[in-house]
Amino acid sequence: MHSSDQPLQRLREQINEVDSELIRLINRRAELAVAVGQLKRAAGIPIYSPHREADVLRRITGQNTGPISNKSLEAIYREIMSGSFALESPQRIGYLGPIGTYSHLAASRHFGSSVDYENLHTIEGVFEEVARQHVDYGLVPIENSLGGGIADTLDAFLKFHQQVKIYGEVQLAVHFSLLADCPPHDVRRIYSRGEAFAQCRNWLATQYPLVERVPVESTAAAVRQVRADLDAAPACGSAAIGSSLAGEIYGVPCLFEKIEDHVGNVTRFLILSQSETEPSGKDKSSLMFTTDDRPGALVDVLNVFKSAGINLTHIDKRPNRESNWDYTFFVDALGHRREPAMAEAIESAGQFCKRLVVLGSYPASQRVL
Repeated sequence: MHSSDQPLQRLREQINEVDSELIRLINRRAELAVAVGQLKRAAGIPIYSPHREADVLRRITGQNTGPISNKSLEAIYREIMSGSFALESPQRIGYLGPIGTYSHLAASRHFGSSVDYENLHTIEGVFEEVARQHVDYGLVPIENSLGGGIADTLDAFLKFHQQVKIYGEVQLAVHFSLLADCPPHDVRRIYSRGEAFAQCRNWLATQYPLVERVPVESTAAAVRQVRADLDAAPACGSAAIGSSLAGEIYGVPCLFEKIEDHVGNVTRFLILSQSETEPSGKDKSSLMFTTDDRPGALVDVLNVFKSAGINLTHIDKRPNRESNWDYTFFVDALGHRREPAMAEAIESAGQFCKRLVVLGSYPASQRVL
């Protein structure tokens, strides 16, 4: 053995010792999680508790002194907790499909690889299956930092607000990749969703100004089509704009990563459930309301929260479908509905509304995945 190999070998032996200890501790943690699951099932408490998850992640990142980053540590713990869910009770998560969409990516990064995922095809389908208790939780997009609110999700709340509650939120950085199994100069056509083409417009104009662009219903469907083209003719020159996850699922290599024009593109997702969360200390409450038909009615509602010192972080509206030019408003406010200031503000705001519904109070997302 070369003399320089001896220090390396000693370090590897130390790593092996640490790995053995980590395995022992992870399994000890899993045993405790099983005991927790047994108590939860006996008491009828949901297995997945966002407020507890938020507390764990805050605590472990607060204790972290490096060199590993908080983001990496969170990813490790999310996977550990995912394995614990599977031991406590099998969990089924519904998402907006098909397989390989950004909704699928957000769900898998948040819940980990040890739960079961159900492709529910439509946003309303996710609401429907949560309401029927065919899945334990659902995940739907609610807004994009570039494209704004997701109308289908807001409309679904109009229909399902009595059956489904918001249980948590997830923020996902949306990065587009060009996926193909050929050299870059052999790309002849590119499949993707219209929004993806729009968000990569400048890059495409620089790299592929003359290549045919073929719109399809989703980025995942685009990658699936490339796979079909390759199976039929390996030299087809087909490419897709989609997620790295879709490329892995369908076996289509990545030619270029992060081709989006705006690097800060983030989509926010909501976790749906039939349960309510406990306060975590850093929460949001989402409300849906219809105001009285009079001048200043909306201002009166908003001023209630202003006077209470409650920050409204998002506001959107949708036609209520019952009468023309009558709207339902959606707002997110910082704080939990059980906090005295928030509870009082909600009660006061209701006096200016035909209808006010609390869609859920839940831990505010602290980091973009």
